[in-house]
Amino acid sequence: MFNMKFVVVLCGIVVFSQCEGKQLSRCELVHQLRKNGFPENKMRDWVCLVESESSRRTDIISKPNSDGSRDYGLFQINDRYWCSTTNKPGKDCNVTCKQLVTDNITKAATCAKKIYQRHGFDAWYGWKNKCRGKPLPDISSCKK
Repeated sequence: MFNMKFVVVLCGIVVFSQCEGKQLSRCELVHQLRKNGFPENKMRDWVCLVESESSRRTDIISKPNSDGSRDYGLFQINDRYWCSTTNKPGKDCNVTCKQLVTDNITKAATCAKKIYQRHGFDAWYGWKNKCRGKPLPDISSCKK
């Protein structure tokens, strides 16, 4: 009986840990953004965007938007235009949406930069509503 309880608890822990994504600290986020080539002069805007959109979590998938689309990952990238909901990479970022909800943010970062190149920060409601014209996060304690 003891062994069976142990197995059930262990299985529960394994399942739970696979479902839980990573929440980056602010400085971990800054480090990851720097590693992925985000410009220093826009770093505080990117941090504010990510904090507003996903609370720095890599595994966030939004509830359906009014048009039925969903937003994925750290940058909350929309599946209507940017990522494929199938197993085959596609749409404008040539990625699957599943690739945007991993702890490795490389594909999500590349896609976010592409979106920014086309639309600027206005592509994200989180940035427009919580960052534009407002005090941006302090990242001065995050070492370069």
